[in-house]
Amino acid sequence: MTADVSLAELRADARRRVPDLPSLDAVVEDAGRQRLAAYYVYSALLAGVIGDGGLAPAAWPPELAEPMRALGLAPLAPGTARGLDARLTPVEQATLRNPGRRLEFAQLLTDLINGGAFGPLCGDADRVRLADPGGARGLVLELVKGGRVVGTCPVKDHWELVAQYLAGMPLAETGSAPGSASKVARQLKETGIAHAVSAGTVLAVHVYPLGTIAAIGTRLIRARIQAGKDQADTLHRLGQDLHTLRAQADGELEDLRTGSGT
Repeated sequence: MTADVSLAELRADARRRVPDLPSLDAVVEDAGRQRLAAYYVYSALLAGVIGDGGLAPAAWPPELAEPMRALGLAPLAPGTARGLDARLTPVEQATLRNPGRRLEFAQLLTDLINGGAFGPLCGDADRVRLADPGGARGLVLELVKGGRVVGTCPVKDHWELVAQYLAGMPLAETGSAPGSASKVARQLKETGIAHAVSAGTVLAVHVYPLGTIAAIGTRLIRARIQAGKDQADTLHRLGQDLHTLRAQADGELEDLRTGSGT
């Protein structure tokens, strides 16, 4: 009997000492936040918001520190180059080591905007183009309408939009919902997402509205899973089309053989 009591006490003590395993929801949320934190740091590096020696949170400028703190990402951010590499693809790692990475970032941003990744441009601008006017502003985006430049904004200011895109955040889910315009406007004001203005021109009307920080990691992972499913469905349909084309080609070849043998 004494041994049984002692074993029960040992089990109870073990339960007190060993923390409960995290739930699946907690693991997913943490994974999503880690991914977003990594791409915030990555995009800030590419855009020149921070330099190679500014990875540690203590060295972050307000442009990076404030959104990271507001979204609860600071404790999850990689503080070393090796830690950041571990969360990036080989191509992204190579981009970081490219001396021309700021130009690569600017070209990526230009392509994303002109491709509609961030929604329509304000003022019915047709497109943006990259320019280098020199001076402290560095590379800028020119908003073009009817062949005329109607506004400009620094490329560097839009690092956060690119970070959210690379991390896989879904496009504005509220684009057609009542009050969405005011929500987007509030988002621009409250989050510090780039809205660099020249002559009163805002670059992007629709942004990735992270909204409340609750379950942000889970939403991100779900969006990635859905994107993977959509891609898999597309490849499946392509495979079916190729199979049909091959069957048709085989049939035509057989017809040719039959015709030539008669």
